Amino acid sequence: MESESLREKFIELGHTAAESPETADLVVVNTCSVTAKADRDCVAFLRKTAAANPKAAIAVTGCLATLEPQKILAAVPGATLFTNKEKENIPAQFCGTAPSGDFFSVTKFHGKARAFIKVQDGCNLKCAYCLVNLARSELKSKPLEATVAEVKKLIASGFAEIVLCGTRLGIYRCKETGATLADLMQRLFTVDGNFRLRFSSVESEELTPELLKILKAAGPKFCNYFHLPLQAGADPVLKAMGRLYDTAQYKAKVEELRAIFPGVGVYADIIAGYPTETEENFSAALKYVRNLGLSGLHVFSFSARPGTRAAALKALPPQTVAARSAALRALDKELRAAFAASMLGKETTVLALKNKDGRASALASNFVNIELPSAQKPGSLLRCRVTAARDGAGLAEPL
Repeated sequence: MESESLREKFIELGHTAAESPETADLVVVNTCSVTAKADRDCVAFLRKTAAANPKAAIAVTGCLATLEPQKILAAVPGATLFTNKEKENIPAQFCGTAPSGDFFSVTKFHGKARAFIKVQDGCNLKCAYCLVNLARSELKSKPLEATVAEVKKLIASGFAEIVLCGTRLGIYRCKETGATLADLMQRLFTVDGNFRLRFSSVESEELTPELLKILKAAGPKFCNYFHLPLQAGADPVLKAMGRLYDTAQYKAKVEELRAIFPGVGVYADIIAGYPTETEENFSAALKYVRNLGLSGLHVFSFSARPGTRAAALKALPPQTVAARSAALRALDKELRAAFAASMLGKETTVLALKNKDGRASALASNFVNIELPSAQKPGSLLRCRVTAARDGAGLAEPL
């Protein structure tokens, strides 16, 4: 979302988007630092870009630029760095003038069938493994009316699915009105148009009864999909991580969502190989996740992040972490296959994403990938019936 905003602001100030970093006069890189691999990927990309286009100016922002600027400067000494708080200064720094309006608002989403709006930023949780609260400690929420206006613009631009995002989406709070996420959603559902809204990721304990009631009342305007970070499937590990729930509470929330939203997709983040995770803990986690029947997993191998409490713990052997990651990824495939198969014979509304070889790939409301036998207009919503399931995806016929 931030990268698209930067792109729009430079275009507003008279610039054009280059076809590739190799042909650009200015390359702006918005970095991530959630894992050590993310750090390595960012640094490798910067080195490659600088070598391929030595005449280009390079601006680097995001979490890696905020937390470990020395890593970037060691790789690309001539880069100009901007912390997360300085990000909106980038266009003015290189153009000599600032863009108009809210910096983090967008009117389009280049090359995408879906649009994403960042309505909240910052986290004040103290999870032992995470440095987000160090990189993005300030809690900020986009004003309610500004969010409504942005959604209307995106709908007018032809987007039929809009994803609301936040570092901690569930604690959205409009500074001007005091509106909560429940209030925001209630207002957004009154906007005219053929569209649906989706949450990116939200903490399970922040799905309040009031919010769920509003989401249920919205019907097809809200995607029956939730991404609920789990991180571990054993209580001793959750406690060591500093998470705010246990496995019983998480399971209760999943069961509540299934009772409210028929066919709901419930996906989770999970970390493999946390330093305090024993073989017994991991076996319990595999059993817990399989029995819970989640729709899919996003698996992370534990990566010690500098400045976090977990970084001081003795790491598990790399081969142990790799084996547990592989087991969780195998379970993910199993879960996705079972969830796709559960849709056989059912009707659903999908968003067409792109066409290839005369067929269309699409996305169901519950986040199952759907393949259609004929090309469709990207970004359009259409009804279909699922006729088969393969490799965790559905095959469907338009109605």
